[in-house]
Amino acid sequence: MRRAINKRGSGQFEMVISFVFFMGFVLFLFIFLKPGDTTTLSGAVVAGLYDSFEEEAHTNFSSVFLKANTTGACFKIILPENIFKYSVNEGDSYVALLDGNKVNSDLKSDGLNIESGSKFFRVAISPEFEDEDFPACADLTDFELGSIVERRVISYRSLVKMRDDYYGDYEKLRSDLNVPPIYDFAIIPESFSDLKMMPKSGIPDAVEVMARDYVFEVIQGDGTFENERINFRIW
Repeated sequence: MRRAINKRGSGQFEMVISFVFFMGFVLFLFIFLKPGDTTTLSGAVVAGLYDSFEEEAHTNFSSVFLKANTTGACFKIILPENIFKYSVNEGDSYVALLDGNKVNSDLKSDGLNIESGSKFFRVAISPEFEDEDFPACADLTDFELGSIVERRVISYRSLVKMRDDYYGDYEKLRSDLNVPPIYDFAIIPESFSDLKMMPKSGIPDAVEVMARDYVFEVIQGDGTFENERINFRIW
């Protein structure tokens, strides 16, 4: 009988010890993992906003050096598509002399028309540009192309549209950028102050704001680039 009582007491003691260990483990989770802390989740939303923003606002850019062996004031060349990563038919052209001065150009499906008496040019192609419209020039086959530079950049025109959507159709833009409905967001360029996307009444003081800065290369329609720091905020 005494042995049975001792055995029962030992079992109860083990249950108490197990319960203490269990409560200690739960306490550890609450103290160190902080299930009520939304910082990690907010950080993931900011990172997701960055990815969606880049996807929505990006455009393609291709650049190549051109030597045209002609003295004519207008000529047309056919750019071989197989040497470009991005389709040349999906953009317009921006052509400049080596000193940076822009010359008239018009990129059509049958070739690139250039108005100039020079021989050396820098040819850029991007959906960000807008061609001049003029009659087709005579074909030129005696020309040379240098190395090609191609990259994804942020479109200034897309930033303008995004700014307009922010103030004109916020919920649609939120959906386009995959921001969860429980969060609000702001996108604030450092230099392009006219493109700031932020509530007109400001961000409420009582909310916790998660913010991160990213630097993008922004292309404008005049062929210029700007390294722009953009601040993303979630609350």
